[in-house]
Amino acid sequence: MAAELTKYAIWLLSPLGLWLTLSALAVLGLFGRRAWRTRLLVLAQLQLLVFSLPAVGDAFLGHLEEEARQLETMRPLPAAVDAIVVLGGGLEGRFEGVRDLPDLNDSGDRVWQAARLYKQGVAQRMVLSGGQFNADSRREAEALGMKLFMLDMGVPEQALLVEDQSRTTFENALRTRALLGERLGEGKHTIALVTSAYHMGRSVLWFEKAGFTVYPVRADVRVLHEKRQFWDHLPKPQALDESTAAIKEFLGRLQLKVSGVYAKGGA
Repeated sequence: MAAELTKYAIWLLSPLGLWLTLSALAVLGLFGRRAWRTRLLVLAQLQLLVFSLPAVGDAFLGHLEEEARQLETMRPLPAAVDAIVVLGGGLEGRFEGVRDLPDLNDSGDRVWQAARLYKQGVAQRMVLSGGQFNADSRREAEALGMKLFMLDMGVPEQALLVEDQSRTTFENALRTRALLGERLGEGKHTIALVTSAYHMGRSVLWFEKAGFTVYPVRADVRVLHEKRQFWDHLPKPQALDESTAAIKEFLGRLQLKVSGVYAKGGA
């Protein structure tokens, strides 16, 4: 229940969530004076427009991706670790009667990067961590889709540890700790953590809180700081997606701060 409430709260504070909330307050007339209702409507449209600008999306997401790059530089991956851990979010699972195979999405670099690490001999085992929020039982958990991808990439089944129950990054960390504890025994295990660059900072903090020594391996780098033409500066759905993803991460950092994780000196 807590995971669902967290997801809803974060969505309400996203650009689309704010647009809906502010517009609803104005339309319902909860602020009696007409001038205030007008201001709410203008604010709702304006914030949505601003967060849809590529420059804004790149600035927010680029900050997180630069942080991940610095983390990777400060913590170079050793020749071997206890396990590779790849977080869900890189594909859409199979759906009974509709989608016979998993579909890689915009974050699909995660699973490809993890497969590359295994092929390079970084670890002899890999944890695939990712459940699903959807209430429809016909939708397959992400971890199961990742398993099929890894098998197709030539990773042996005995090397794969499937964790298909987690729905948040916090649950990813806790359930991965339990799974590796069963296989390797209790202790401070070393992991190569694979996730999207913008998601890395928060993920590292959660996995450190769970007791791991974490070596970040970023994937899915989106902000290239390339030169733009005039049309590239206009509002775009992709920029809104970037802004929304970044805001979700910043709000997740707030949750981490409240929980005391920042006391450990994390970013």
